[in-house]
Amino acid sequence: MNGIEITVDAVGSKGDGLARLADGSRLAIPFGLPGETFRAPKAASSGTFERLSTSPERIEPICAHFGTCGGCIVQHWSSDAVRNWKQERVTMALSRAGVEAKVAPTLDAHGAGRRRVTLHIRQREGGTCAGFMRAGSHDLIDLDRCPLLVPELDPAPDLARGIGHILRGISKPMDLQVTASAEGLDCDLRGCGPLPEPLRKKLIEFAVARNLARLTLHGERLVEARSPRVIFEDRPEMLAFLPAGSFLQPTARGEALLARLAREALGKTKHVVELFCGLGPFGLRLAREMKVTAYDSDAGAIEAFNRSIRAHPGGKPATAEARDLFRRPLFAPELKPFDAVLLDPPRQGAEAQVKELAKSKISLVVYISCDPETFARDAKTLTSAGFRLGTVTPVDQFRHAGHVELVASFRR
Repeated sequence: MNGIEITVDAVGSKGDGLARLADGSRLAIPFGLPGETFRAPKAASSGTFERLSTSPERIEPICAHFGTCGGCIVQHWSSDAVRNWKQERVTMALSRAGVEAKVAPTLDAHGAGRRRVTLHIRQREGGTCAGFMRAGSHDLIDLDRCPLLVPELDPAPDLARGIGHILRGISKPMDLQVTASAEGLDCDLRGCGPLPEPLRKKLIEFAVARNLARLTLHGERLVEARSPRVIFEDRPEMLAFLPAGSFLQPTARGEALLARLAREALGKTKHVVELFCGLGPFGLRLAREMKVTAYDSDAGAIEAFNRSIRAHPGGKPATAEARDLFRRPLFAPELKPFDAVLLDPPRQGAEAQVKELAKSKISLVVYISCDPETFARDAKTLTSAGFRLGTVTPVDQFRHAGHVELVASFRR
């Protein structure tokens, strides 16, 4: 019989099943799950894999596009298994960095779904398409809907196609970011470049007809019927102003859960400095109980943060300031006024800032990370400087994807 039989023993970070060959090398099997046996081509580098046994953890995907869409990679795997996989990803990243820590079970934070989506817009023969890219391809899936999004985003693909149709004479690839805000849908169009006045007028008429809260071009306001704000799931009386295209936690549940874990870790802190604060979802909550000084490089986010502070008087003093923490981190002497640090950097981590924390007298650092590898690198710097890493808690806002976030505290 042609081919060789191999058994999957792990799932890689890209969602492929991994099997070890006789020579010790690893073979990636698309959508293979641990324990499943496959017949592979003799060359083990091309051809198709025939599944000979099925894992009890294999489930039916919830989306007809799974397997071709480049977004989800583990819809076919049970939720418990995926949470264990993400916990193991965090554990392995720390182990590779030489950092010892207890990693708690992964907490699901999908909630009602993702509240923001970016759709690609392309022109084809027969009309305008909008959706996600096919896995490993530049070809576009013309999307009807995505089951991972909040229901308020159901109109997003049609909105993207409508905007693409208006701009059908523009050959550039475009993207439309759509966010579900308390005031309605907030849309930011990118890739089109400067537009002549007749097209701008048509887009304004489209936005008004579709009752959009706001439509911006590359962050520049084209029309704003209502100033978009996001609701705090755990504090519905609080809303944060939303800058065009600014970073936003993927799910309202995830944001609330990360905020709760950070608050618990901060304990009796009286004055916290929040670094990489964004538009202020954590700082606004914390300011109900402690003084907050916040920094971020995104001037638009800082402006929105300060606007939200003014809209929620009371509580403790809170200030936000624009500062590039990659090029100009808060230096060790500048950290003296604070009891604790809350870090929430982007995917590349906070290498320069963490080096300053290591040199400072700060005794408590609470770190929210969206990348286990860069977190592990920064954790190594802090533990080498005498910090003790507490329990690390993975948080899953990206159900069916490979991403995982986490919250951890360092004390000395």
